[in-house]
Amino acid sequence: MATFAISPALCPLGPVSHQQPIGVVLLVEDEPLVRLVTADILLEANFRVIEAGDAEEALRVLKAEVAVDVLLSDVEMPPGMNGYELVGHVHRDWPGVEIIVSSGREWPKEEDLPPGAVFLAKPYLNATLLSYVQAAARKAQEARRLRREAGAAGGTAPAEDISKTA
Repeated sequence: MATFAISPALCPLGPVSHQQPIGVVLLVEDEPLVRLVTADILLEANFRVIEAGDAEEALRVLKAEVAVDVLLSDVEMPPGMNGYELVGHVHRDWPGVEIIVSSGREWPKEEDLPPGAVFLAKPYLNATLLSYVQAAARKAQEARRLRREAGAAGGTAPAEDISKTA
């Protein structure tokens, strides 16, 4: 009986990691090649990545109660809602999600970013991207842990901790 091995280079899903992901990132980028490269960088750093091509798709993911640590969004995503409008919705409706906004053309004005959100200018180094995303994921996970502990002390668990995992 012959056995076959699939080369990781030929596997459409890429190399399989059995490690627990270090965080879940919702990547919102309308440019497919930029989204692909960014997702690969994050996947190689052991993040779970959910890709969305526009703001409406990102909101559908969040409304499905997928547990997301970090929203990484581009600013310009025609047509429809731009990245600044998206992060306003996310900040209001999913306060446990940390927000990183990125653009190479449009820098934020003071009122564009909600409190706690950070801006990452394109082009960026891979290490800079990973540093921002790792810090945001740690912050989201620590806040979730503290809410869980506070809920346990009070006898109720926050609703967002019951959400589905990505």
